[in-house]
Amino acid sequence: MVIIMDDMKVKDMVYTALFAALVCVATFIIKVPLPVSGGYAHIGDGFIFLAVILIGKKNGAWAGAIGAALADIIGGYSIYALPTFIIKGVMALIMGYMIEKLPSLKHNWVAGAITGSIWQVLSYYVVGSLMVGNFLTTIGEIPGNT
Repeated sequence: MVIIMDDMKVKDMVYTALFAALVCVATFIIKVPLPVSGGYAHIGDGFIFLAVILIGKKNGAWAGAIGAALADIIGGYSIYALPTFIIKGVMALIMGYMIEKLPSLKHNWVAGAITGSIWQVLSYYVVGSLMVGNFLTTIGEIPGNT
């Protein structure tokens, strides 16, 4: 049985995989430890935003979700892999949606990145609070989620 895929589908898969790898490396390798929360700051989100701009909302979301979740698994934060997959994917979709819906706004990608980042910070706060069982103790982790 021979399966023939059109060139665009193959290109989309390759670009998505490439950006997933870039997100993973930028998240896992290029990081600054945060002693207060035990987490780390990284530039992986920048590659998620770049993916949305270059390969689109849907493929950028897949790349961001997969790459960031893989970085969590490889880095020993596997308990966060599923929330990260969802949060980063939705963050990319938010950015892509804003780019589509605000075509007349000169820097619509900036508005999308900021809105997506706000979603991310709030989502990680809720996830962390649910894991700890207290919404007050995780307030100190908010700066690390930006």
